[in-house]
Amino acid sequence: MKALWIGLLVLICGVKIAAAQSPANKKKAKMPAFQRIVIDSVAQFGSHKPKVLGKFSKDPYNDIGSMDKEGFKLYRYSEGWKPYLIFSPGDPGGFEDAQIADIDHDGWNDIVIGGWSNMVIWAQNPSGQGFDPYTTKWKLFVVDNKRFSHEVCIADLNNDGKPDIITTTGVYIQGADPSKWTFVDIGRKGQGTFAANVLNNKDGYSDVIALYIDGETNKVAWFENPGHKGGNPLTGKWVPHVIDSNPGGDLCNFEMTTMAFTAGDINGDGKIDLVCASQGEGPGEGDNNRQIGDGLVWYEAPADPRSGNWIKHVINASVAWVHASSIKLADIDGDGHLDVNYAQQDQSKDRKDGSATKQQLGIFYNIDGKGLNWRQQILTQYPDYAAGGFNSKVGLIGKDKLPSIITSLHGFFHDPNPLMLWRHK
Repeated sequence: MKALWIGLLVLICGVKIAAAQSPANKKKAKMPAFQRIVIDSVAQFGSHKPKVLGKFSKDPYNDIGSMDKEGFKLYRYSEGWKPYLIFSPGDPGGFEDAQIADIDHDGWNDIVIGGWSNMVIWAQNPSGQGFDPYTTKWKLFVVDNKRFSHEVCIADLNNDGKPDIITTTGVYIQGADPSKWTFVDIGRKGQGTFAANVLNNKDGYSDVIALYIDGETNKVAWFENPGHKGGNPLTGKWVPHVIDSNPGGDLCNFEMTTMAFTAGDINGDGKIDLVCASQGEGPGEGDNNRQIGDGLVWYEAPADPRSGNWIKHVINASVAWVHASSIKLADIDGDGHLDVNYAQQDQSKDRKDGSATKQQLGIFYNIDGKGLNWRQQILTQYPDYAAGGFNSKVGLIGKDKLPSIITSLHGFFHDPNPLMLWRHK
């Protein structure tokens, strides 16, 4: 009889515990709070303001970098975001994206920029020569002045320990020193680029994620680095592996010529998944032809990324007009799962048929760690002042433990486009 009562007690307690831990009874996690800070209030039409976030001096904190019509500026955290003009490469409308990397292998972050001007440039951090990076002008070096470079990524493509550059047109592999670059056309098409080791085998060779056009159909693909199989990234064939053979579907696939890509392990299975959205600038004319594609989606990587089927999961079907470098993955709420930060650029508010959201800067929190249950937080939305974003970056500010977001608009409609920081409180 005693054993029976103990058994019933365990059963009852077990049911209570299970009920307390079930999703229906689980208390919602508190939404992270952010402080909106205007880093630079200057508003300039036709200034794309490519941005960086990183460490450039002996100062232990990350600084913000952004370009306007005066030139590229570093905003120093330890001086209350005081701006320093570090180089002036020319027309600000000609540069669209920026990244940081130690290009010259001296231990300090340099800056790489590209854009509509068909220029790829890297700026040398003078810290490597013992000069102050805030008060010393950075030297500029041209990688290429002939090819389109709307977006810029940095990765080691030939496993030599040196940063290489990936752009809208192809890849640039660094030679014996950063004055020597070899361009390789890998066969990619369209706008939107990301670099990652898709096989996730840690062999030192990064692949390229981009659009691939087969016949008249736009496809999302990853281009396999020949180095994975012992080939030479300079001379070998970069084989395209299709992730989605018909993004946007039959009605608007023809417009899927511009997309935003990023990659990471969304569901915690140790494989590299793809996150993407439409940038919304396809060849269609008029508001009703400007598509939103599939919305904001992620593709679950198969066991074999070369031959398996990638499974598409829709995060939000109405998110579009996301600039090619404005999806970022980070654990923003500190729960150990990758979340998705997205920024919709100015043009999203021009969607008269109401099928797209209006110019947002937001976050989708990966609350189950599997990429199947998302919780949205909208930080700002049109018609809020300077709502949305363009060429956003995510990273740590000061002594913060969780990442913040920097962004701006690009003044497409002569809207205010101040440089904004959304800092974790």
